[in-house]
Amino acid sequence: MIAARRNAIFVLLVLLAMLAAWRVYGQMQAERHAATDPERALHWRPNDPRALQVLAERRLQAGDGAGAARLARQLLAHEPLQGQAYRVLAQVAEREGDLGQALKLHLIAARLAPRDLATQAWLTQHFLQKGDYRQALSHVDRVLRMSPAAGKRVYPVFAQLARDDAFADALAIMLAEHPPWRPGLLAALQDPRAGDPVAAGRILQALKARGDLTPEDEARWLDSLMKQGRWGEAFARWADGVPKPGGRLPLLYNGGFESTPTSTGFDWRVRKVPGVVARVETLAGASGSAAYLRFLNRRVGESGLEHPLYLSPGDYRLDARLRAQALRSELGLQWRISCASGGRELGRGEAIEGSFGWQGRSVAFTVPTRGCEGQWLRLVNPVSAGAGQRVSGELWIDDVAVSVRRP
Repeated sequence: MIAARRNAIFVLLVLLAMLAAWRVYGQMQAERHAATDPERALHWRPNDPRALQVLAERRLQAGDGAGAARLARQLLAHEPLQGQAYRVLAQVAEREGDLGQALKLHLIAARLAPRDLATQAWLTQHFLQKGDYRQALSHVDRVLRMSPAAGKRVYPVFAQLARDDAFADALAIMLAEHPPWRPGLLAALQDPRAGDPVAAGRILQALKARGDLTPEDEARWLDSLMKQGRWGEAFARWADGVPKPGGRLPLLYNGGFESTPTSTGFDWRVRKVPGVVARVETLAGASGSAAYLRFLNRRVGESGLEHPLYLSPGDYRLDARLRAQALRSELGLQWRISCASGGRELGRGEAIEGSFGWQGRSVAFTVPTRGCEGQWLRLVNPVSAGAGQRVSGELWIDDVAVSVRRP
């Protein structure tokens, strides 16, 4: 009796184990075929969520809205929180002309399946068409966070839409939150080869007006405008944000190094050059502060000290006060003024070398009427290459100014 009972229990356990194994095997088969052969997957597991979703979308693509809706409802009967099923129902509603129901279902889908790109794309387009830019951008933000590569397609659309001030303002509000795609968008807008300067200007100006434009962003913006040859616009935007002693800007800003060079806009640029140590320091004989350059007896083509200028056509004079200590090179250092476009030289100063106390140096130059909207002032080594480029010693610079040269 006891042995028979044991045998029955053993048989029951074996049957239960076989049934569980069969179900696991069926689930594995369903998962295996869900994406490629959903009908076969449903044969193994009649209500497999993935297979039902794939099959519903295929029916929708084939124009069978009723079949797609039936499968989506079947899926929701077993998986009520399946957001993509609501998106299928929304697409069916849209095809039937019920846009109100389509919006309602898409919003449910977005809440339940926030990573569904098709849902976010539909809602983005809907709110853009309605002019609700902030709502549209909230959905774009989700798309770009999930799929950064989508920026290549999205950023050019932003460039077109940003010609509308309302969109530029809404985008500025979004960018002020520093989403991870902000640097990519700003770089794309300012790309001289493929960017849209008008759109970039609107967006960046909106950010600046809100106080959300970082110094780094503004520096890249101004440099982008200058590279595009739009020196007038770059100067106007830069001048709008700098102090103007006496109500107007000098022709050469910060010539006395009253403030530390920012290397931005139309201030001094101090580039790192191997073999040159550059800084601003306070010392006797200077009018407060002066630029200090120490040359380490290495080959140097340029000192790294330069200043962009925005001068109208006419005759000018550059003045500067200099001091040197054991400054040695083959031909000495020189001030050089040139056009930003094409590099046409406008003036070159006399050699700066040796040891001397504070003294003034001048360079006369003329800005032509054409082809020279912007200019560069640079301290250079006139030796083009080779061992003759070696420079050693120290140089101090102060009171650099540009003035109109009267006849």
